[in-house]
Amino acid sequence: MIHKIPVCLCCDENNLRYACVTIASVAYTSSVPVDFYLLHTTISRGLQKVVVAWIQRSFPTYTVTFVDVTASLTPTRTKQQIQSLPFHVFGRSLASELLPELDRIIYLDTDVIALDDIIKLYQTDMEGYSTAAVHEYWLEDREWGEKIRSHIAYLRLPSEHRYFSSAVLVMDCRQWRQQRIAERLLLLCDAYIGITQYPAQDPLNKLFANNYKELDAVYNATDRAFLDCLRRGKTDELLRLKNGLVVRRFAGNKPWNQVYLYSDLENKGCSDQFNDWWFFASLTPFCQSLENDFLEKQMADFRKYESSRTCVIGAQSAMDDSLGSCTTTARGARACKISYRLLGFLPLFRIECDRRLKRKYRLFNKLTLMTIKRKEMD
Repeated sequence: MIHKIPVCLCCDENNLRYACVTIASVAYTSSVPVDFYLLHTTISRGLQKVVVAWIQRSFPTYTVTFVDVTASLTPTRTKQQIQSLPFHVFGRSLASELLPELDRIIYLDTDVIALDDIIKLYQTDMEGYSTAAVHEYWLEDREWGEKIRSHIAYLRLPSEHRYFSSAVLVMDCRQWRQQRIAERLLLLCDAYIGITQYPAQDPLNKLFANNYKELDAVYNATDRAFLDCLRRGKTDELLRLKNGLVVRRFAGNKPWNQVYLYSDLENKGCSDQFNDWWFFASLTPFCQSLENDFLEKQMADFRKYESSRTCVIGAQSAMDDSLGSCTTTARGARACKISYRLLGFLPLFRIECDRRLKRKYRLFNKLTLMTIKRKEMD
């Protein structure tokens, strides 16, 4: 019987907030307590105390341990080139050595959330393999996959090897230590650092070529996995994947940056997992700062959109005037309101335009940010 599940993440102060969303999702959905280990190099003691206090308050039977790995990253241990990389890129390679008391761990990137009990992943039958992972589905894409295969050709992987993602791993730490996998991975990381675009995944795939346990896509599902099912016409498989999700990864589009993650059945609209991510974010002590950053990004994107749209409208009006067929005038214009809502219901932004083309921009539908009036010249 499993009493505790060890889950490891790597982060710094820049992505600690996202790591906490991952932690909240795992804690919320797990049927047994979880011991979280955050490998880091730059997280202040103040922030550590905030996270520890949050876990003790919100999930009393769970623990979070911060492991400062600075002492492990000496020039004698890793070359200067590797030290120049963000630690979360290669930190997973050191997990088995930094946590010598553990026999098996789950490693998670900070852009994933758990939507079902993580014990299903922890109980994976490793079948003698030291590592378990999920195949990268973007390699199935006709255009993108070809580019990736061309890029990783320098790895000289066997043709039958299925390139896997390093975002979700199950690691047999005893085998990792016995086979000195951490040391071998660091050497590969240093060898490929100057040419790889995927320093977190390429060394792992080189070392474990044709030698890892492939997990079901439900343990590391991305938009690309959904789209691959659509492309192949496998609607049943798509429904199985979406209904059986255990771990969802946001590869490319991040829910803290963008609203629309195209992954529904018709490949349009806002995915359910966007709302799920924000639900788990609401459970963390960093929710307010995440919301503020998100709104700032949406406003910045909106300003870019409005600027480009105004240029297009202005160019079209000039063209209409030159042709003598302008159909829109100040007197003929219709009053209108355009509302932008967060999550489909929260008032975020509204544009009001009257018949005289006076335009008002309101934040949260109430607070007037600015007013633009059209002045006719004699």
